[in-house]
Amino acid sequence: MADEDAGRTQPRERGPRERDEETDFSLSLPPMSLPEMRLPERIRLVFPVPDPPEKVSRPTRVEVSWVLLAVVLADTLDALAVVWAGPATLPWVRAAVGLLLSLVLVGGAGLVYAWELLAILGGFGALSLAPTLTALVLARIVLSR
Repeated sequence: MADEDAGRTQPRERGPRERDEETDFSLSLPPMSLPEMRLPERIRLVFPVPDPPEKVSRPTRVEVSWVLLAVVLADTLDALAVVWAGPATLPWVRAAVGLLLSLVLVGGAGLVYAWELLAILGGFGALSLAPTLTALVLARIVLSR
């Protein structure tokens, strides 16, 4: 075994200079020390805030007569659906669409429209023939003047 070990060359450690010569890249910096930094008592950060977007066009004003026409048409279609197919036909869809329209056109008071769904679920489906959306919009118009 001693003969086998004698034939091998022992790996020797290379110094930093030998390693640099092998890779052809060297970098050496002088010793550095950073200056002492003290933060002020109050630090204010300023974030850039974008300017508000410019209005491209004037808001469109809708005449009350067109709103009333659309609401009467929606109530008429709802009543026709109740007469033709019965009050139990798509009550959730009819209530969701009516409730959404009433919330958009009337505001928070439009939640009153939910009574039609409650009437259908309570077994009084014929009450959903009432023009609730038209009544709510008319009330909003009268009270806003």
